[in-house]
Amino acid sequence: MTFLLVRVDDRLLHGQVALGWGLRLQPSLYLIADERAATDPWERQAYDALAPERARVEAWTPSRLGSDAGSLPPEAILLFRDLASLDEAFRAGFDPDQEINLGGIHALPGSRELLPFLHLLPDAERLLAEMLAEGRRFFAQELPGAPRTEGEQIRRLLNPSSPPAPPATGPESGRP
Repeated sequence: MTFLLVRVDDRLLHGQVALGWGLRLQPSLYLIADERAATDPWERQAYDALAPERARVEAWTPSRLGSDAGSLPPEAILLFRDLASLDEAFRAGFDPDQEINLGGIHALPGSRELLPFLHLLPDAERLLAEMLAEGRRFFAQELPGAPRTEGEQIRRLLNPSSPPAPPATGPESGRP
């Protein structure tokens, strides 16, 4: 299954997503995969108000994606608050056939800046390194048209002393 965009962004649905990505991709659905948004009616109302008129908003728990992601339209943008929520969805069986966008994880005390818009706490760094080692594909990009950081570059940012990974080959890599 593929979607217009699967993004990790600690602000979930906000102007950059709705205007920057939304105007370019024209989603019919913004799916917020977040425990708090799925269970807090006030938070859900706030996200409903941010969505463009042509798109609807739904909020699911990350684990629900494991069983129900197949019912989503491919014209959806999926949003995760953090890497732990994304990992929860993966462990529940969610397996999109696409790269995951790391879009906006802002600085917190104890976090390390990998890119100006990507700051990770040690647990999130470990989790991202594990996901990359499992073969999950990521890219970091704030907005369409902005500079894009590929998965191998992200891996090197996480561990600057590690040797480069061998190039991927085979049908999934797009390389012969």
